[in-house]
Amino acid sequence: MGILNEMFGDENSDVSSYEGEFIAKGEYESRSGEILEGYKVYQKKYVFRSLALKLFIVLIAVSSSVMMIITSQGNEITPVFCLMICITIGIWFISQPINNKKNLSKALGMLEGVPYKAEVFTDKIIISDMSPRENNDIPEENENASEENEETEESSSEDDVPPATVIHLDSPIVNFLDRSDMFILVVNKSYVFIIPKRGFSEEDTVKIREKLSLIMGVRYKAV
Repeated sequence: MGILNEMFGDENSDVSSYEGEFIAKGEYESRSGEILEGYKVYQKKYVFRSLALKLFIVLIAVSSSVMMIITSQGNEITPVFCLMICITIGIWFISQPINNKKNLSKALGMLEGVPYKAEVFTDKIIISDMSPRENNDIPEENENASEENEETEESSSEDDVPPATVIHLDSPIVNFLDRSDMFILVVNKSYVFIIPKRGFSEEDTVKIREKLSLIMGVRYKAV
């Protein structure tokens, strides 16, 4: 989540001051099947619609190239070259969502069972990795150990904690999909965050729906 944090969030040291009203907090463990199911919803709603438009344009270009080949006099290579380019572009368009899903499936093995915490506010959602940190074996020191070493160790321990990812709900590029079993956050129609509802109480999910649907308007969608 580090790259996404740079684009949409703040580091742990900056998330202590919130402007929005706190709504709910949930904790959950990552499940690969759940993430893939949410990703399918995202693809159906955003990726495949965009893909259909792109393929329609490619089809028009292919038809034009074929007509040029049929009506051309002599052995003109330009229409054939244009047709090959159009077909190549069409294949690339189709392969992109397939490859993205395959890459996601491969990466999900490392995320299986990772504990997360999601804090929902009226203006943002903060997703934190709650994995226990490995404590390095530190040799015993005498009672006169310098304070400088202690400060260095504390600083190193804090740096080991990954920054939280903050998704700003007041940004127009953020869409919120509410499914019966999960929340799906879509940023710029390119990045997806899956938050299962099992991490929240039923009362909290109702509060999230009621408040965010009013605040986000058309960007809040029930799916």
